[in-house]
Amino acid sequence: MANTKTKTKRGISGSTIAIIALSILLLASIGIGITLAYFTATTNVTGDITLGDPVTISITQGGASASSLTFDGDALPGTVYSQSIGIQAPAAMTEALMRAKLTITNTDGASTNVEATTTGDWQSGDDDYYYYNGTVNANDQIDFISAITVPTSLTNADANKTYTIEVIVETIQKANNAANTVWSTAPAEWLKTYSPVAGG
Repeated sequence: MANTKTKTKRGISGSTIAIIALSILLLASIGIGITLAYFTATTNVTGDITLGDPVTISITQGGASASSLTFDGDALPGTVYSQSIGIQAPAAMTEALMRAKLTITNTDGASTNVEATTTGDWQSGDDDYYYYNGTVNANDQIDFISAITVPTSLTNADANKTYTIEVIVETIQKANNAANTVWSTAPAEWLKTYSPVAGG
């Protein structure tokens, strides 16, 4: 008896058709996403601001502008130099606050702070700065130091060395609480008076 092989014709299943249909839809949606556009617009506007005058000062000795300071005679620990050192503001300057300090440095690079006799308009802070009790404005001439005392901490090991006394004066705009932001080591009461924070 002959074997009869029957070939069954298999058609495309429903699941295969669904997958093909989904693939076509996906491709169509990708194509649409690429080709679609949206209503859009961009615009801009500019305006100019003009900055105010700078904050700048110069140091004076004996009432005259000084690029360097003069100290006469040989110094010893405890020597007092009577010095008239002040600050001069230019004709165009933004209102500012001010602090200053003095250091003495030898040729070996060792430095220490110097005690100064200041006018009553200054107060000493715990950070070795003197803070000016007021504001600095254009054309101001402000007295700072009337005397400088050579530190008594110097010893025989310091004899015959040349020391440099440096007067450092810093100013910062009074507006917008700049001192409160930058001079964080300033006396709290001084900041409260001259650079108060709103609601603080």
